[in-house]
Amino acid sequence: MIFLDTNVISYYFNGNVKIKEKLLETIDNDGNIYTTVINIYEILKGFRWKNNKKKEKQFKEFLEDVIIFTIDNDVINIASDLYSSLRKAGKTIGDADILIAAIVIKNEGTLVSNNTKHYQNIKQLKLINWE
Repeated sequence: MIFLDTNVISYYFNGNVKIKEKLLETIDNDGNIYTTVINIYEILKGFRWKNNKKKEKQFKEFLEDVIIFTIDNDVINIASDLYSSLRKAGKTIGDADILIAAIVIKNEGTLVSNNTKHYQNIKQLKLINWE
Protein backbone atom coordinates (compact mmCIF):
# COMPACT_ATOMS: atom_id res chain seq x y z
CA MET A 1 0.00 0.00 0.00
CA ILE A 2 1.31 3.40 -0.99
CA PHE A 3 0.21 6.21 1.36
CA LEU A 4 0.41 9.79 0.12
CA ASP A 5 1.83 12.38 2.49
CA THR A 6 0.48 15.93 2.55
CA ASN A 7 3.27 17.40 0.43
CA VAL A 8 2.73 14.83 -2.32
CA ILE A 9 -0.99 15.61 -2.44
CA SER A 10 -0.16 19.33 -2.55
CA TYR A 11 2.25 18.80 -5.43
CA TYR A 12 -0.45 16.87 -7.27
CA PHE A 13 -2.94 19.72 -6.87
CA ASN A 14 -0.31 22.25 -7.92
CA GLY A 15 0.17 20.41 -11.22
CA ASN A 16 3.49 18.65 -10.61
CA VAL A 17 3.79 16.43 -13.69
CA LYS A 18 6.18 13.91 -12.12
CA ILE A 19 3.87 13.38 -9.12
CA LYS A 20 0.84 13.00 -11.41
CA GLU A 21 2.64 10.37 -13.50
CA LYS A 22 3.77 8.41 -10.44
CA LEU A 23 0.28 8.57 -8.98
CA LEU A 24 -1.28 7.25 -12.17
CA GLU A 25 1.33 4.48 -12.29
CA THR A 26 0.52 3.55 -8.69
CA ILE A 27 -3.20 3.46 -9.43
CA ASP A 28 -2.56 1.23 -12.44
CA ASN A 29 -0.47 -1.21 -10.38
CA ASP A 30 -2.54 -1.38 -7.20
CA GLY A 31 -5.88 0.12 -8.10
CA ASN A 32 -6.00 2.18 -4.90
CA ILE A 33 -4.74 5.40 -3.39
CA TYR A 34 -4.24 5.62 0.36
CA THR A 35 -3.77 8.48 2.79
CA THR A 36 -4.59 9.33 6.39
CA VAL A 37 -7.14 11.49 8.11
CA ILE A 38 -4.23 13.67 9.29
CA ASN A 39 -3.16 14.38 5.71
CA ILE A 40 -6.71 15.32 4.77
CA TYR A 41 -6.84 17.76 7.68
CA GLU A 42 -3.54 19.35 6.63
CA ILE A 43 -4.70 19.81 3.03
CA LEU A 44 -8.15 21.14 3.93
CA LYS A 45 -6.84 23.65 6.45
CA GLY A 46 -4.51 25.04 3.78
CA PHE A 47 -7.25 25.39 1.18
CA ARG A 48 -9.58 27.01 3.70
CA TRP A 49 -6.89 29.36 5.00
CA LYS A 50 -6.28 30.49 1.41
CA ASN A 51 -10.05 30.48 0.77
CA ASN A 52 -9.45 28.35 -2.32
CA LYS A 53 -12.90 26.88 -2.82
CA LYS A 54 -12.08 25.57 -6.31
CA LYS A 55 -9.18 23.42 -5.11
CA GLU A 56 -11.14 22.35 -2.04
CA LYS A 57 -13.93 21.10 -4.30
CA GLN A 58 -11.40 19.29 -6.53
CA PHE A 59 -9.81 17.77 -3.42
CA LYS A 60 -13.15 16.48 -2.15
CA GLU A 61 -13.77 14.89 -5.56
CA PHE A 62 -10.26 13.38 -5.44
CA LEU A 63 -11.05 11.88 -2.02
CA GLU A 64 -13.95 9.91 -3.49
CA ASP A 65 -11.32 7.55 -4.95
CA VAL A 66 -9.02 7.48 -1.92
CA ILE A 67 -8.97 4.97 0.94
CA ILE A 68 -8.56 6.95 4.15
CA PHE A 69 -7.06 5.42 7.28
CA THR A 70 -7.88 6.80 10.72
CA ILE A 71 -6.48 6.74 14.23
CA ASP A 72 -7.33 3.86 16.56
CA ASN A 73 -5.83 2.48 19.78
CA ASP A 74 -3.14 0.52 17.90
CA VAL A 75 -2.06 3.69 16.10
CA ILE A 76 -1.94 5.62 19.39
CA ASN A 77 0.27 2.94 20.94
CA ILE A 78 2.62 2.88 17.95
CA ALA A 79 2.74 6.70 17.86
CA SER A 80 3.50 6.87 21.58
CA ASP A 81 6.38 4.43 21.16
CA LEU A 82 7.69 6.40 18.17
CA TYR A 83 7.54 9.67 20.09
CA SER A 84 9.32 8.15 23.06
CA SER A 85 12.14 6.62 21.03
CA LEU A 86 12.60 9.77 18.92
CA ARG A 87 12.65 12.02 21.98
CA LYS A 88 15.16 9.79 23.76
CA ALA A 89 17.37 10.01 20.66
CA GLY A 90 16.96 13.80 20.53
CA LYS A 91 15.35 13.63 17.09
CA THR A 92 11.79 14.81 17.62
CA ILE A 93 9.28 15.60 14.88
CA GLY A 94 5.77 17.00 14.95
CA ASP A 95 2.86 15.03 16.33
CA ALA A 96 1.07 15.03 12.97
CA ASP A 97 4.04 13.33 11.31
CA ILE A 98 4.30 10.80 14.13
CA LEU A 99 0.61 9.94 13.77
CA ILE A 100 0.91 9.64 9.98
CA ALA A 101 3.92 7.34 10.37
CA ALA A 102 2.09 5.24 12.97
CA ILE A 103 -0.92 4.76 10.69
CA VAL A 104 1.33 3.69 7.81
CA ILE A 105 3.36 1.34 10.01
CA LYS A 106 0.25 -0.27 11.50
CA ASN A 107 -1.10 -0.97 8.02
CA GLU A 108 2.27 -2.20 6.69
CA GLY A 109 2.32 0.47 4.01
CA THR A 110 4.90 2.71 2.42
CA LEU A 111 4.77 6.48 2.83
CA VAL A 112 5.46 8.66 -0.21
CA SER A 113 6.83 11.96 1.04
CA ASN A 114 9.19 14.67 -0.08
CA ASN A 115 9.83 15.45 3.60
CA THR A 116 12.18 12.54 4.11
CA LYS A 117 14.03 14.47 6.83
CA HIS A 118 10.89 14.41 8.98
CA TYR A 119 10.63 10.66 8.79
CA GLN A 120 14.18 9.38 8.26
CA ASN A 121 14.73 8.49 11.93
CA ILE A 122 11.70 6.20 12.12
CA LYS A 123 13.32 2.87 11.34
CA GLN A 124 10.06 0.91 11.15
CA LEU A 125 8.66 3.21 8.43
CA LYS A 126 9.01 2.32 4.76
CA LEU A 127 9.58 5.63 3.01
CA ILE A 128 10.00 6.72 -0.61
CA ASN A 129 10.37 10.07 -2.34
CA TRP A 130 8.88 10.65 -5.80
CA GLU A 131 10.73 13.91 -6.38
